[in-house]
Amino acid sequence: MDVILGHVNVDFDALASMAAAKKLYPEAVMVFAGAVNRNVREFIALHGDVLEFMEPRALDVEAVTRLIVVDNRIAERLGEFRDLVGRPGIEVFVYDHHPPSPQDMVGVKDHSEQLGATTTVLLKIIRRKGIAVTPFEATLFALGIHEDTGSLTFAGTTHEDAETLSYLMRQGANLGVIMHFLSPPLTSLQHELMKRLLTGLEFIRVKGVLVAVATAGMEEYVEGASLIAGKLAELENLDVLFTLSEMHGRVVVVGLSRLDQVNVDEILYAMGGGGHAKAGSAVMKGFTLERARSRVIELLEEKVRPLVTAGQIMSGPVKTLTEETPIIEASRRMERTGHTAFPVVDESGTLTGIISRKDLDKAGHHGLGHAPVKGFMSRNLISVDEKAPLQEIQALMTGNAIGRVPVVRDGRVIGIVTRKDVIRALHGADYLRGFAPPGRVPGYKRAEIIELMQRALPGEMQALLRNISRTAEAGGYNVFLVGGVVRDLLLGFPNLDLDLVVEGEGIEFARLLARELKARVRSHRKFGTAVIILPNGRRIDVATARTEFYEYPAALPTVEISSVKQDLYRRDFTINAMAIALSGERFGELLDFFGGLRDLQRRQVRILHNLSFVEDPTRIFRAVRFEQRYGFQLETQTEMLARRAVEMEIVGKLTNARVRDELIDIFSEPQPLPLRAVERLQDLGALRTLHHELCVSQAMRGRYRMLERHGEKAAELAGEGMKRWVPPLVAMLEELPGREAEKWCHLMRFKREDTQAILQCLGRVPETIRALSTEMPPPSRIAGFLDPLAGEALAYLYVLGGPGIRDVVELYVNKWKYMETEIDGNDLAGLGLAPSRIYAEILGAVRDARLDGEVESREEELEMARRLVKKAKKG
Repeated sequence: MDVILGHVNVDFDALASMAAAKKLYPEAVMVFAGAVNRNVREFIALHGDVLEFMEPRALDVEAVTRLIVVDNRIAERLGEFRDLVGRPGIEVFVYDHHPPSPQDMVGVKDHSEQLGATTTVLLKIIRRKGIAVTPFEATLFALGIHEDTGSLTFAGTTHEDAETLSYLMRQGANLGVIMHFLSPPLTSLQHELMKRLLTGLEFIRVKGVLVAVATAGMEEYVEGASLIAGKLAELENLDVLFTLSEMHGRVVVVGLSRLDQVNVDEILYAMGGGGHAKAGSAVMKGFTLERARSRVIELLEEKVRPLVTAGQIMSGPVKTLTEETPIIEASRRMERTGHTAFPVVDESGTLTGIISRKDLDKAGHHGLGHAPVKGFMSRNLISVDEKAPLQEIQALMTGNAIGRVPVVRDGRVIGIVTRKDVIRALHGADYLRGFAPPGRVPGYKRAEIIELMQRALPGEMQALLRNISRTAEAGGYNVFLVGGVVRDLLLGFPNLDLDLVVEGEGIEFARLLARELKARVRSHRKFGTAVIILPNGRRIDVATARTEFYEYPAALPTVEISSVKQDLYRRDFTINAMAIALSGERFGELLDFFGGLRDLQRRQVRILHNLSFVEDPTRIFRAVRFEQRYGFQLETQTEMLARRAVEMEIVGKLTNARVRDELIDIFSEPQPLPLRAVERLQDLGALRTLHHELCVSQAMRGRYRMLERHGEKAAELAGEGMKRWVPPLVAMLEELPGREAEKWCHLMRFKREDTQAILQCLGRVPETIRALSTEMPPPSRIAGFLDPLAGEALAYLYVLGGPGIRDVVELYVNKWKYMETEIDGNDLAGLGLAPSRIYAEILGAVRDARLDGEVESREEELEMARRLVKKAKKG
């Protein structure tokens, strides 16, 4: 018998997921694992003739052969059916949308995806199989998605949730029914609990984050604590809220968070509950309300990550005006820099006011260009110190309708925070990748580009660009900043690469610039390129403007001298084919001959001509990397040409080392981008060009989920020398059978040390996991397993090994890895032992004893060594 289960306290996503699973497993019966939320009960009461559920008491558990668990991966949340998990003869299939947790069931067939709702996960399968959906089912499914995504407003919502809701609307989902059950009116008891929570509402600041904590006690049990917390957070517009409701000898805790600094799941997991990063709940049995409150605050102090401060997001150093600066000079500086306001300081450097473009225009209109700025500046100063938290800065801006806040220390301006700084800190760089206002292309004017460079680039790099500009002007060269740095400057991504293109003799300009900078030059006459190596080790790549042609598909290019426009035309994508002029008066001029800015606005990757992938198929891998890094899509024609190039088997003609380098770049991207890139390569048909047996599986997705969860800590433990691209690459290569991965590494011409690290991940790591999973050996045995591992393999072991093995790896790195003996070979020689291989064996044995605590001092080490030397001599 197949049984469909959800979790205790069934909500609409669980109910809808059960109904969706029934469409995939029509012979299965649906059974509730526990209590059902009030609004869900009312929905079932109204639609009882359509939804059929078996009573738990009527289920013959001995007849169960398969469990289909939805909206849940934790056995404990299955209530009375939790013991069925792991029982011989019962398969378990899981469909969930929550992030993985240490409590997850093991040995199950997991079809989970991190989407906004589990209903979306199942609807993707239903739609792919072409299964019809009735208007009633569409309504129920839409209820599940709306509830778990906050009607598409919660942070975990994805575009796939929105697309699925759109599909359900087309299938006849009834909005009236959705609205009726989505926001049920509060009962009198719920009203009373909410009133008491409002009375007990307090605010505490934890590491700069303002947290609301509401406490209340009730004589009767009140269900729907999560619903009440949500309404309270909405009513008071709270970023972080924890409600604690004492009822019937237990305290029900609900947490909600809109901030990345507060992970609700981490906090509530420590209380025996859980959920996800933005919402969750826990039940604290045997706790008084005050004790539970103390525990919540204690965990907040431990788990909350510090909020961004003014000092972390401010720009600096800040250009200022003195009070006596004439209006006309202030206007010239604004025009030259592209700024819209300047802080004003007195003779001592103390901030006294701010003057804006509007103030200058007003003074100029009255013919007062000669007057000092102090007569027109605003003296209503609003400033913060460098420790001011982000929430405070945001409140100052919105409350006073200002676009910038100076950051001061002892009265002196040390930086400035703008609206864009606040938005980026709150919502990430992605939020500002679009360009506004409509109808205008920001970054097109010189002043705007100059301002972008001043804000995004460190002072030393700005000074370097000005030096390049002066050298170019003095020598009569046209010099341009090109490549990824221009693209990332416009997108707001950090990029400090310096790639220059010179119209004329690039190598000669490089030598001229190197003399100016007291640097070294390495040149390549054949390609017209040079590398300037500065005294601090920074590199500047200089190329002669050139055009390229390819004698045959996948060949290396033949180079000819050309103009900057033709040089840009040889680039891979339009977004990489822009340049910024650096010479003289043209400094800051943006060159965009091929619509790169338009494609940035449209968030798409587009090739410059139809033969681009034929000439250089590695561009397919690069296009996928840029897609995932920036959240872009391949432009329609570009995607069609990429698929065609794969079908023509041009990728197979590439030099393996070139493909290897592109893969290293892909797997060097932060998680979860590598998996997305691999899935996209499979979608384009390019994954099988790497190896015919490569295919994205659920097991592979599971490995990447573990990398996303534990990869950063693993890299930290492995040390600075670890190559971060190796574990994500291995997560893909594990799909290959037998020794195919080893053959593939040799084919791709990886360095010997990289191949060894990859093969350790594939061979030694699983062996070590099996060895450490059966029993916990002494420290010396653990060191025996882990000492030979490369840093990459140690990191991979930490990622895949499970909680117990992760604890062992941390203990090994922090305590045992660098533990050495106090004695050495000189001591063995002093004991009369001639140098030989036995030295390493004896010192190794002494180290093992040291690790296991059998010897603790130099004297004890020497005594042990004497015994071993005596034994060796007898041997």
